[in-house]
Amino acid sequence: MILFIVLVTGQCSSQNSEELVKEALKHNQNGAYDKSYNTFLKATKLDPNNVDALYGLGGMYNYRNNYEKAAETFKSVIKLDPTHFNARYSLGFTFEKLKKPELAKIQYERYQSLKKRFESMSTKE
Repeated sequence: MILFIVLVTGQCSSQNSEELVKEALKHNQNGAYDKSYNTFLKATKLDPNNVDALYGLGGMYNYRNNYEKAAETFKSVIKLDPTHFNARYSLGFTFEKLKKPELAKIQYERYQSLKKRFESMSTKE
């Protein structure tokens, strides 16, 4: 019985994390940035591998001028999904804020490369 509860809880947590991301995005659209931050944070605690939750949380760290945490979070997104070109762009922006233009340039170049590849694949389909 305990194993069943653990399995069900594990399966539900990912879905709950996705729902929380949607909720956080709605808060963000409504200008409720503190609620958005807290909801993204909750989503990442439920599912630490939720790329959308991590990406949103990184953006909220930037909004709060917590650039070190933003960089760390965007790096986590890239580690989980190396093709996430928006995370590359956001990491470049964050490196600019951290006064690391060389690192920013590298991320912007990777962003451009990934985006071009994605767009060329999209037009082939």
